[in-house]
Amino acid sequence: LAGQLQLSPEIRAEVNWLFALYLTNTVGASTLTLRGSDKSTIGKLFERLVLGSLLSILGFKFGGLDRAEELSGVFILSSRDKNERESDATLFYDLGQAVRFDIGFIGRGNPEIIKDKLSRFEREKRFEGRKWYVDTFVLADRIPERGDIQAQAARVPATLIQMSMGYWPQEVARQLSTSLGYDHVLVHMPQSEVGQYIRDELDKVPLEQFIGLADEAE
Repeated sequence: LAGQLQLSPEIRAEVNWLFALYLTNTVGASTLTLRGSDKSTIGKLFERLVLGSLLSILGFKFGGLDRAEELSGVFILSSRDKNERESDATLFYDLGQAVRFDIGFIGRGNPEIIKDKLSRFEREKRFEGRKWYVDTFVLADRIPERGDIQAQAARVPATLIQMSMGYWPQEVARQLSTSLGYDHVLVHMPQSEVGQYIRDELDKVPLEQFIGLADEAE
């Protein structure tokens, strides 16, 4: 391989195998960077829309953390403690009781990703100057049938929910009922009615708030 690439009268590049190697490596690295960046951006947006919609349908309010005494039935999205990794959503159910949500779309991928999520968080956290006892919910599109993931979740303790099963939001409502004593119409609803109920409730969800469009409109 030999030649010359002239970019301008003053700039020429010798084309040889070393040049081709540098060029293809640069193009490949740039492609991976762009794909990774796009995947992260789209993934974060999707997480906010899914979890924001889920918690809104379950009757909780987005934001409104101005005063600690109002932290009841309120959730926030994408929060991070100084000593912890980021959680995709945190629900402040009642004073002293909270639930953090971590969501992962891994398909039939590496089950170690779920194990990593289970190792991220502590049982207690401080927020707005108060101590909260926190349950952990990990939502994954698929949970491996084999392995020790369920046993690890029990040790955390944490709740694993598989999103590929039918009407998984109902399972979230039921698990919240078990963990917190929370009651919602979905908990006891016949599965045949769940799909239409979720579709109807989605029309009421303030999606623009989850991605910041409400603030821009104001």
